[in-house]
Amino acid sequence: MKRKWLSLLLNAFLIVISLSAAQSASAMRCLSGGKATSNFNIDTAKNTTNTTNVGTITVTSFNSATNALLWESQTYSSTFTCYDDATTNSSEDAYLYVDDAAKKLATDFGNSNLIMGIRFNGQEYPITKTTDTIATGKRALSYQSDNYWSTSRASQNCNLIGKNNWLSSKRCADPQTITLTYSLYIKARGSGSNFPATVKNYDVFQLDGIGGRNGNGNFQEKVSGVQINYVECVPVLSTQSVDLGKYYAYQDLNTVLRKTPFTINVTTNGKDCAKYPFVGVFSSAYKVDDQTVTAIETGMKDVVGIRLFESGNSAPLSLNDTVDFGYSTGTQLSKNFEAGVLFLKKPVNAGKFTSVINYEVYFK
Repeated sequence: MKRKWLSLLLNAFLIVISLSAAQSASAMRCLSGGKATSNFNIDTAKNTTNTTNVGTITVTSFNSATNALLWESQTYSSTFTCYDDATTNSSEDAYLYVDDAAKKLATDFGNSNLIMGIRFNGQEYPITKTTDTIATGKRALSYQSDNYWSTSRASQNCNLIGKNNWLSSKRCADPQTITLTYSLYIKARGSGSNFPATVKNYDVFQLDGIGGRNGNGNFQEKVSGVQINYVECVPVLSTQSVDLGKYYAYQDLNTVLRKTPFTINVTTNGKDCAKYPFVGVFSSAYKVDDQTVTAIETGMKDVVGIRLFESGNSAPLSLNDTVDFGYSTGTQLSKNFEAGVLFLKKPVNAGKFTSVINYEVYFK
């Protein structure tokens, strides 16, 4: 009879130990907002999820270089309070548990020419199959030394989250309120296969403690509507010269003396070239102000100015600003412009003047 009683006691003891171990593996529950001001049942508390819609990202030959930024979310600054829902009364830091347990996000992006990651504390964390957690450096639970009596602070911590009743008097760590600032990004890898064509949704991270993902849930960051559109069209640009004509030293200052028309022709090679609009940007190493470039020659520098105009438009274009180039026919893209000459100062010597203006054309 004694042996049987000892055996029952031993079994009961083992069950208690196994339950305790299961609880401590997920000892923390983090809820959005500040610390609760009145008692509540944490077991029925609602988890918070933030879902960011990514939408369609267009990848072209212009933005597919290694580490080119294709998309980034807004910067989130979110506040949470973490509670000791496993009643361990032990200190614990907060971690971001990346991806879901099946590594769905890391698998899809890892097999593609794209990278998805988390920007946190000024550092980038690309999500890969080997990325499990990101340490936040934030203390989420603090051990409470006042834990002896049923009226102790540790006991009151348990009362706050509904873990004490007339049958038990447990002890809980002090809850801590933390703020996390982060953003999500997608970059080009520079090589690899195209991302799957279907629209994708992913778990990005779950906020938890060192013990692992809390089975009761915690704050989760998700993305939805991830769709990648690849445009395989390559514009080919060419250098061209524009003869601006002759001018006389007695002509007026700071007024456009003449406009010379010219056309930029771009060859577009590949697929989907007629599907999307193009934009261009003008720039120059000889810029005088945002709308004017000057001549290269010593005697003409800061004397002769040149401004660009869209054909038929009286307002000069601003350098380094985008200009709509419209749509390609599929193989050709053309845009009409005018170059206007003005004197910034009275010319002292006669002679030729030249300048260089660069242009780029890419998908809008």
